Amino acid sequence: MITLEKKEYLCRYHNIEEKIIKKKAYIAFCEEKAKSIPGPIYDDMPHSPNPNTEAPFVKWVFRRIDAEAELKVLLDNAAMVKAEIEATIARMINEEERRVLILHYIDWLPWSEIENAMFQSKSSLMRLHRRALDNLVL
Repeated sequence: MITLEKKEYLCRYHNIEEKIIKKKAYIAFCEEKAKSIPGPIYDDMPHSPNPNTEAPFVKWVFRRIDAEAELKVLLDNAAMVKAEIEATIARMINEEERRVLILHYIDWLPWSEIENAMFQSKSSLMRLHRRALDNLVL
């Protein structure tokens, strides 16, 4: 159970990075929608006592502005969380344990690349990772 909590703690940076990627894609989507939607055609509109005279692309401009503000918060939060996790890992005594945690949770490398970077077999790497999680103090 404690190991799961430690993994969740270490995965926070990657989870925020995933949100940042999705937010950037949404901003690009909003920008595309804002550019591709033509202005209103008043001949085809039903007559309403309170007609909406705002161009349809305006809502996408506002959504983009809101998403950019949310992205800034996510970027700030990611930097803070990354620094916090790096500081926690830096307090560890064993250099190899620190390295495996940084490569896996900060750089988010797949295990095969970590094996190559650390010149260790998968089984040795898994033992090192478990030991690193056991020695990590939150």
